[in-house]
Amino acid sequence: MIKRCTLIGLLMLATSLAAQARELVIVFENSLQPSSSLDAMARSQMLMRNLAMAGVPQAMFLVQPRALDNKDKARLQLYSERGHLLVNAGYNHSLVSKGDLYAYEVGILKANRLLAPYSGYQQHVHFSYLHEQGDSSIQRGLIAFLAERGYRPAFTNFNPWRGVDAYLNQLYQARLKRNRPVNMAALESAYTELLTQALQQQDALAFNLLGYSPPQTLVLQENDLAAYFVVALVDKLVAQGWQLTTARRLLEAPIANPLFHSGWGANSVWPAVTGLPDRRVAYPRTLGERQQEVDTFLQNRIPGLLEN
Repeated sequence: MIKRCTLIGLLMLATSLAAQARELVIVFENSLQPSSSLDAMARSQMLMRNLAMAGVPQAMFLVQPRALDNKDKARLQLYSERGHLLVNAGYNHSLVSKGDLYAYEVGILKANRLLAPYSGYQQHVHFSYLHEQGDSSIQRGLIAFLAERGYRPAFTNFNPWRGVDAYLNQLYQARLKRNRPVNMAALESAYTELLTQALQQQDALAFNLLGYSPPQTLVLQENDLAAYFVVALVDKLVAQGWQLTTARRLLEAPIANPLFHSGWGANSVWPAVTGLPDRRVAYPRTLGERQQEVDTFLQNRIPGLLEN
C-alpha cells in the first residue's frame, strides 16, 4: 500500500499534466454479447454510429475473445476501423474460481493471439484479478509476467453503479419477450440518471482533494440499451461539464493510470484520492442491496418495467 503522504505528493506533482476540463472515457465491458432483441452485428453498427454522433473520440472495449465466430471478428474489425481501443481482458477467466497464475497467463496469451490482427489492439490488458483482493503472490506474478512481455496496463475506476445497466437491459429484454410495451423515453431517462449520478459524486470527492478533476472512466455494458441510449447519455454528461476524451489519453494520464506507483493497479490511488472505501472489487457481481434501491427508483419512474 502506498503511503498516503507519498501518494498525495505524487498526485499534486501530476496536477500540471491534467487538463482543466473534466475528462471522461467511455468503456464497454462484456463486449461481443450475442444477439438479443437486436442482432449482434446490427447492435455494433448502431453503437458505432451513435458514438460518432455523440462525439465520442475513442472508446475502450474490454474483450474476452473466446470462441470468435465470423460475426464477432467483423465486429472487432468495425471497432478498430472506427478508431476505438481494444483491450485484452483475458480469454475466458472466471474470478469466482480459485486463482491460478498459470491459467491466467495462458488466457492472456490466447486472447493476445486472437486480438493481434486488429489495429485497435495495442497490447493493453485489463485483467480484473489485478484489481481484486486476491492472492498477492498471484498478482505480483501477473505484473511480472505482463511487464516482461511488453503488455500495457489499462484499468477502470470503481463506480458503485457499475453493472446496473445490465439489470436494466435484463428487465427490458424480459418485457419484449412477453410482448409487453416499454416506455422507451422513460427508460432512457432512468438509464442516463442512474449511470451518471455516482460518477458526479466520485468526481466531487476527487475535486475537493486535488482542486481539479482527474480523468475518469464510465463503464457500460455493450448491450441493446447502450446502443439506443449512448447519445442521450453523452449529452447529459456534456451538460454536466464532462469532456469526452480518448482512451489513449486516459491511459497516459499519470493519475488515471499510475504506472509510476505500482506498475499496474490503481486500487490504492482512488480510495486515497476520493476518500471512498478501499473496495478492491471490479464491481459487485450481484445487485444485492442495490437491486432494492434501483427497483424503488424504477417503480417511481417506470412502474410497468418491473411487472411480470
